Amino acid sequence: MSQALKAAVLQSAAIWGAPRVARAARRAVRALDPAAPQPSGSRRRQLLVDVSIIAAHDAGTGIQRVVRSLLAQLLRSPPAGFDVRPVRATRKTPYCYAALFPESHASAPHRSASEAPGEAVRVESGDMFLGLDLTSRIVPRRQRDLLAWKRQGVRCAFVVYDLLPFQHPHWFTPRARRSFRHWLSTLAVHADELWCISRTVARETDALMQRRFGLTNADIAIRSFDLGAETLDRAHAASLPASDRRREYAHPMLLMVGTIEPRKGHAQVLDALDALWRDGADVTLVVVGAPGWHVEPVVQRLQRHAQSGRRLFWLHDADDTRLEELYAQADGLVMASEAEGFGLPIVEAARYGKPLFLRDLDVFREVAGEQATYFRATNGDALARELSDWLALLSAGAAPTSDAIEPITWSASADQLKALVAALTDTA
Repeated sequence: MSQALKAAVLQSAAIWGAPRVARAARRAVRALDPAAPQPSGSRRRQLLVDVSIIAAHDAGTGIQRVVRSLLAQLLRSPPAGFDVRPVRATRKTPYCYAALFPESHASAPHRSASEAPGEAVRVESGDMFLGLDLTSRIVPRRQRDLLAWKRQGVRCAFVVYDLLPFQHPHWFTPRARRSFRHWLSTLAVHADELWCISRTVARETDALMQRRFGLTNADIAIRSFDLGAETLDRAHAASLPASDRRREYAHPMLLMVGTIEPRKGHAQVLDALDALWRDGADVTLVVVGAPGWHVEPVVQRLQRHAQSGRRLFWLHDADDTRLEELYAQADGLVMASEAEGFGLPIVEAARYGKPLFLRDLDVFREVAGEQATYFRATNGDALARELSDWLALLSAGAAPTSDAIEPITWSASADQLKALVAALTDTA
């Protein structure tokens, strides 16, 4: 059996059903790498950035906000020696060059006719593939592309946002769980490095790679980088005329931001507020987020709640401008997620110095430190008590604020990503 055929057979076995084969598959794939990959002639290296999901449909989720923001920064200021090329694929079609997003056209480098949108990706030694988008259903089906690229000296890195479908499978559909397992196996076989969005996720990923695939950090480097937030004038959104802000909410107004999913804790927060409202508390909750999966009871509750339109508001299609207005108006941010990879709303709210009421998660403490109030309640009644105490602190002006949190910009976040690209290039 040829080395190439052996690698193909082993990678298929590892991805589709035998994760413990991943270590052997990884060795077989690496044996195909050119000894010293270098770009030919004067050609600049390509940084192939996977945007398969967002190129098909931008639903505005947290991950897609990250992809959109980082891609725009990479296109404006590519890593040294690289041209940034967005690419896309489907489960049935190989990778091709993707159309650039409109806001990036002006700053994108010139592209040759052979690299027009829709054209098949062409690689040479020294190019790099960056799995920026979460394409768990696509990447395992593109193992042939990845193997061909590795044979030509392409390095592969993937961004890991979280491990939730593996850690908490009951929150996800059977197809989502299955696809995520295949995606993890693909990373175990092909990734030169994994770049995680928090140190917490990096620790969890390192442990998973060792436990499930027998891979140590010597086999696959696992690093982390910080996510950014848009720069802004804090006073601008708050000073908009009421007609521009479209609605003023009764205060105190609490804000929850994120897709409606079981793990986000909306049901528990509603249980707590129901108890407070029954006791006469005058507090408003604004929920921002599109409906996800397994959330029909929560969606119906939001739509039919007795306080809907009075003290409870659900905005399922708020754009970025509207979201900024809400951050400016809010008296505090509530994040009740039972698990997260980062917690982007925390840094978004911190740009306004808002008080934070967060579930006591390691990753939230990593992001917010002592600049937040943490709760550990596991049911609505217990949360009502902790929430009532925090509201009293808010009223007295004594609640910790997030002023001391210094979110980095998306430009700075992209700089960290570019440093990872440079470091991986140097190890090639």
